[in-house]
Amino acid sequence: MDTSWLRSSFEELKTRSGASREALLETLSPTRCAGCERPGALLCDDCLNKLVLIDPEESCTLCGAPYGRVLCTECRGAASSLDRCLACALFSGALPRVIRAYKDGGERRLARVIAELLLDTALHAQVAAPDRYGGILAGADFITFVPATKSAYRRRGFDHMEAIARSLGAMSGVAVCDCIIKHGSSDQRKMGREGRLATARSIYEVPDIVQKNVYGARLLLIDDVITTGATMTAAAGALKGAGAAHVDGLAAARVL
Repeated sequence: MDTSWLRSSFEELKTRSGASREALLETLSPTRCAGCERPGALLCDDCLNKLVLIDPEESCTLCGAPYGRVLCTECRGAASSLDRCLACALFSGALPRVIRAYKDGGERRLARVIAELLLDTALHAQVAAPDRYGGILAGADFITFVPATKSAYRRRGFDHMEAIARSLGAMSGVAVCDCIIKHGSSDQRKMGREGRLATARSIYEVPDIVQKNVYGARLLLIDDVITTGATMTAAAGALKGAGAAHVDGLAAARVL
């Protein structure tokens, strides 16, 4: 007996049911902008247009700071495992609220919004500053990400950067590799530069099972916020230690 029609009808019913559920949820609790609470979009055009974008032709290529046409004063003479670093915008205006709503407020739909910011940033930099950021995304073998600690994963119920990486990979066509394990549970958000550097040096590891993907690869390492660059540098160091040929960093926000 041919039951294909039944399966098709069931799939159509599920699709309709899902759409109806989404419509009902939107009626009861309309989507609001994470930046200003305006109903409509997760990030409204007004908040998006007010982001203080970082010019890839003027930014520091080692830490993503907005002013460092050669290198910024903090990076000049400093060692870094990152080959290049790029950030979308300053950590100001709506962007801190968007990131908090995503990481700690439970608005997981923002993963795609943040991934779109990263995608647009990388594509723009490749065209606007090809001598500085050429191939930062198009030349990557894999996208990888700075992982959450075990305690943060338990608290949030998901790895916030993995979700962004998966969205970015789907939009760009670049494969995603979960390459890094993060040890420890300290929250570095309130630490200064020296504290971050000291804490970050030994907490990242590339497990044996993925070293074959890392060895000889060009990797794009993503994170949500760069504060001092210590986290990115330490994670890139673990990747280089496992044999990565080239590691670039990309973040949504840069703290001044």
